[in-house]
Amino acid sequence: MIRLFLPPEQFVGDTASIRDSDHLHLTRVLRARPGDLVLLLDGLGNAFRAVLVSVEKRESSARIDEQVTMPAEPRIFVTVGQALGKGDKLEQVMQHGTEAGASAFVPIKAERSVADVPSAKVAERLVRWRQIVKGAAEQSGRSRIADVAAPLTLGELLGSYLEGPILLLHTQRPAASLRTALSQFEAAPERLLMLVGPEGGWSPAEVDMARTAGAVLVSLGPRILRTETAALVAISQIIYATEI
Repeated sequence: MIRLFLPPEQFVGDTASIRDSDHLHLTRVLRARPGDLVLLLDGLGNAFRAVLVSVEKRESSARIDEQVTMPAEPRIFVTVGQALGKGDKLEQVMQHGTEAGASAFVPIKAERSVADVPSAKVAERLVRWRQIVKGAAEQSGRSRIADVAAPLTLGELLGSYLEGPILLLHTQRPAASLRTALSQFEAAPERLLMLVGPEGGWSPAEVDMARTAGAVLVSLGPRILRTETAALVAISQIIYATEI
């Protein structure tokens, strides 16, 4: 069944309006027609089974038949602080990380990042990144769309994050295994920030800054993983460890 996230204001009574890029995706990509069943989500955790009743040039409308229960979101809200990388690495992390269970992403302008986002391009990139996580949430059956923030330095992120433990992926001692770090929590935290460095790793100054802020240095094992691979392995391990 087709899944679409719509802004809450597009739900009025037992009718939902499908507009803009959602309408184009529905009609031009999915080739939907009146009578097709759709699953509509409001991004607030609510989902509705509906039937398309009209497909016009600029807008479609659907009749809501019933509210349905979606699979539960992950028990832990994982925010991924991912250093900017070359090419589409950040977008890979956002897409596949959403599928794996991450709930928020913050691009980090790390000292050793070889890529950057000019200030004039931030708004444009945010639109693209948010579209990526929206599509990934629709494809993977999530009931909420992951949050995506504008790029920050590591110091800015550490100074503003006050919601739970902080784990920094690191390849050198004294990093503990991720499994060991997670097992030391008396109870699984509701929220957690996971920091993933760029291709060249975190600088010594960044590691010291993170430790001063209370971050725990963690390792994924003896093998050196690409930055986009490390993020996905860590997200998967965290979600698995907190849901068994």
